[in-house]
Amino acid sequence: MVVTGVSLPSISRTVDNAKLTSAAQQLASMYRAGRIQATQDNSYYLLPVFNGIQGSQICLDLDGDGVCSATEPQAAMPSRVRLSNNGIPLEPSAATLGFTTSNLTKTESSINYGQQGTFEPGLAWNALGLPCSRPSSTSPCSPGMAWIQYLQLRRTGGEVLYAAVTVSPTGTVHIWHYSAGSWF
Repeated sequence: MVVTGVSLPSISRTVDNAKLTSAAQQLASMYRAGRIQATQDNSYYLLPVFNGIQGSQICLDLDGDGVCSATEPQAAMPSRVRLSNNGIPLEPSAATLGFTTSNLTKTESSINYGQQGTFEPGLAWNALGLPCSRPSSTSPCSPGMAWIQYLQLRRTGGEVLYAAVTVSPTGTVHIWHYSAGSWF
């Protein structure tokens, strides 16, 4: 009976870590799909992030209207997983990431305009398959940036588990996990 009381929290944490990892894989997959679509169509595409009552969602905005339409590729995060860069206990260092963090952009600080001139906070890909920023509706999507999106899962009892998905300036997508004060 004592063994059950000790093992249940461990099993619960393992399940929550699996949910967070699965959500990070979904997000990375959407980023990769956006990159492929942009190069195939010789265009640029944005992947806006939406956090609502139903949870977090990301889509590949093919028509540039800033809305995740039913016909566009999209992913909904599990109910307790939020796409948020707020409240992160420790940012990963440039040495950990393998690229400089001076050009690291987050959803909340991104400046991108969609094909129809609407502001859309989210990662953008240009026709060369590089992450880019489009600061006005008439400017090109300029490369030279890196991207990070944090995922947070609030466990019962208030503990928060963290993961991150990064995109290097060359377009490499990587999933990170946070534990015991470090990213790996």
